[in-house]
Amino acid sequence: MTLQQEATETAGGAEPPAGTESQVREPAPSRRRRLERALFVLPAFSFQLTWGWYPLLMAFVISFTNARVRGPIEFTGLESYERMWSDPLVAEAFRVTAIYAVLSIGLTFFIPIFVAILLMEMPKRHIRWMMLLWFIPLSGIASTLLFRYMFNAQYGLFQWIATEVLGLEPQPFLNSSDQVLFWLVFPGILFFGPGLIYMATLQGIPASYYEAAEIEGAGFWRKMWTISLPRLRPVISMLLIFAVIGSTQVFEYPMIMTGGGPGGASRTVVMYLYELLQNLRYADATALGVFLFIGTMLLVIIQRRFFREDPDA
Repeated sequence: MTLQQEATETAGGAEPPAGTESQVREPAPSRRRRLERALFVLPAFSFQLTWGWYPLLMAFVISFTNARVRGPIEFTGLESYERMWSDPLVAEAFRVTAIYAVLSIGLTFFIPIFVAILLMEMPKRHIRWMMLLWFIPLSGIASTLLFRYMFNAQYGLFQWIATEVLGLEPQPFLNSSDQVLFWLVFPGILFFGPGLIYMATLQGIPASYYEAAEIEGAGFWRKMWTISLPRLRPVISMLLIFAVIGSTQVFEYPMIMTGGGPGGASRTVVMYLYELLQNLRYADATALGVFLFIGTMLLVIIQRRFFREDPDA
């Protein structure tokens, strides 16, 4: 018997089993520590409760009433939801919003991913200039007004390019119900800031990954599918949620560019909701907002359910 074992037996205790030290739990935080954590969380929780959950709860409540500005407010049940469900303009607004969302996500979300990957193949000194040119610090409203004049069917720049440069017939652009949604989305291809986020993420990928792939004989497309895109997956997942929410709730751009025309071809759900508010139909507008909220949440849940975020999965 060793001296250490004798000392242990003498002390009346047994030698602790292996791995016990790693399983020792940390002491519970003190009362002061818990109070400090609560004070740090309280401002964010209060802000979310005041400007997030409370308006959402009140929207559900208002949608079941007549929601008058003056006079008594009465409970009307599902009347507002029934009117909105049977309103043909609501179905048309959701169709326009869905087409706009598909075009917006397809053209201004996925294209910059591949453009960013292609730019990363350039020399580093060229990448800096391309990042500077890609991110043009213009206000969203200011650029929208600029493109509104550029799309003018009589004296706009795009009309001049179509007729004088390309030799085409005069194009209707925003005046065409078939083309208006595409031209509303088109400026987002040129001024899409999250493309810089993709490039910043790609610059954080260790160069050894690409060097090992090149040693194994991998080409550009192989490196893109096995290294670049998987490492971009967490960022793509986060930005895709923002893109889905933003495209389904779009209002200011079509409002400034077309006002919902021609003939309602660019009138989104939020624009129709705004029209209901102007006509003092507050309960109907709130019910329509609830429909939009449910639809957007379903899209986000589906995206979170089927889109893998782990780059190593």
